[in-house]
Amino acid sequence: MSRTARLARLALVLLLAAAATRGEQRLPESAAPYVPTPWVIVDEVLKLAGVGPADYVVDLGSGDGRLVLAAVARYGARGGFGVDILADLVAEANASAARQRVADRVRFHVRDLFETPVGEATVVTLYLLPTSIPRLEGKLLAELAPGSRVVSHDYPFPDWPHERIVSMDVPEKVAINGTARTALYLYIVPARIAGEWELRLADARGRGPALRLSVRQRAAGATGRVGTAGRMVDVMDVSVRGTEVTLTLPAGVAGPQPVTLRGRAADRVIEGTMNGGRWRAVRTAS
Repeated sequence: MSRTARLARLALVLLLAAAATRGEQRLPESAAPYVPTPWVIVDEVLKLAGVGPADYVVDLGSGDGRLVLAAVARYGARGGFGVDILADLVAEANASAARQRVADRVRFHVRDLFETPVGEATVVTLYLLPTSIPRLEGKLLAELAPGSRVVSHDYPFPDWPHERIVSMDVPEKVAINGTARTALYLYIVPARIAGEWELRLADARGRGPALRLSVRQRAAGATGRVGTAGRMVDVMDVSVRGTEVTLTLPAGVAGPQPVTLRGRAADRVIEGTMNGGRWRAVRTAS
């Protein structure tokens, strides 16, 4: 075999190896086709989320970037980013950020949204296919801080109860997907209170029983049991909205009547008020 033929064969082998390597790389998965969100919906999303100067906004599937750009330039958000798998749209969004002179606070990236960390966000927005929404439910609940807001356009999460829904007709959507009907779902990330707690109730004189509180928590909500090692009973109601926690203890636990405890969760402690006194729960196990 001539030297020229050997070099040509080597080049072919290297080319095939490179092609095989590219084929092994997993391409980002499309969670939805690109559909520009009408501006009237952009405004409703940001108003529903209550976006303001304290917020960092992340848009999963950001397209031309209009939602994050509006959050910063028009609603005063301190910053944000968007991710999309289409490089031309990401380039367009970053160019828009430069033109609007907010590129120091807003960036757009070519990323798989399912693999994008979102813990920095106080507000997350999405307009995705209904098949993609369930895959994000657990991720958002696990990564976002309690009290963070999530707004999903048109499609709700399967288990996570929404805080509020805004429904309206938007004629601009007819040309996009054949219907003017629009639904925006607002979610508030709950504090993570699952686990074992020592619950202390104190009356006006600072005296009261110490109890065991056991809480189970899923996307759909939380349930609990309360009592002593020898006798545990079901909590009548457990409500978690952001860091706000409400528990209703059944009659016989803290008196002859049911007692409602309202408090705020912070790190490993929940504390607040009840009729005629205060209460405090300290985590003993996750």
